[in-house]
Amino acid sequence: MKKTLLTLTLLTYLGLPHLSFAATAEQVEQYLSVSRAEEELIALESQFSAMQNAFKRHDTNETEDNTYDMQMLSLRFKDYIEKNLSDDEMSDVLDNYKNVVLLQFISASSEAQEHDANETHSYVNTLKATPEANERIELVEEISKKLYSKEGMMILFNELMKPLMQNGIGGSNLDKNTLKLVQEDYLKQMIESSKNETLFASKDFTLEELEELLKIAKTPAIDHEVKAVFGAMAYALKEFFMSLTNRFDVSKHQPKSTNTSNHSK
Repeated sequence: MKKTLLTLTLLTYLGLPHLSFAATAEQVEQYLSVSRAEEELIALESQFSAMQNAFKRHDTNETEDNTYDMQMLSLRFKDYIEKNLSDDEMSDVLDNYKNVVLLQFISASSEAQEHDANETHSYVNTLKATPEANERIELVEEISKKLYSKEGMMILFNELMKPLMQNGIGGSNLDKNTLKLVQEDYLKQMIESSKNETLFASKDFTLEELEELLKIAKTPAIDHEVKAVFGAMAYALKEFFMSLTNRFDVSKHQPKSTNTSNHSK
């Protein structure tokens, strides 16, 4: 015990950085509960499982078993979060979830996902046509940029979409310019989609509540959380995505601008 105290005192005296430890399993479980990430993972497991079963029914001539155990999604997600957030960072993340406005937004976002996409687009188009809504739209755009950062989206692209395309059917013919166009198209769609979803989810929030939500979104804890969640999602899904490469035809998933340029040549 004395040796431990002496070591800690020495580290402090030398001005060395505070040693941080990985988030605990208990912290991760608490996070999954308050953030509703557990529910989203279960939904993903169900959706991808249905997709995988549909592929198996159609691939009657395939001899190799490429079945991916969907329960691994949750296990890999939790493992990544635990290893890539320190206990201090996770404490800060969990502190954010003590804020009533953030909890209300999480609940509203969950409910919004159950609505038809056309309902979301209809609401957003009506809002954009209302001059008095400019302040609301600007606030929500700032919130969306923080909660769904471009850096986080790029993690998903680089870890999932890019390898899938490069290893898919016709992937060996992809050049850097085509990949860049695909990346730009992907980011554009993701940014627009996340912004519209945030607008719809926060439709019943007052401007004061949106300002409070923006303050939370700007905290370092949200930045840590967003990067960790996007990274965890990529880590959890990568093996499943790679199991789809022999079914993924790159030529059917390129931006229109790419197909047009290739056709003109």
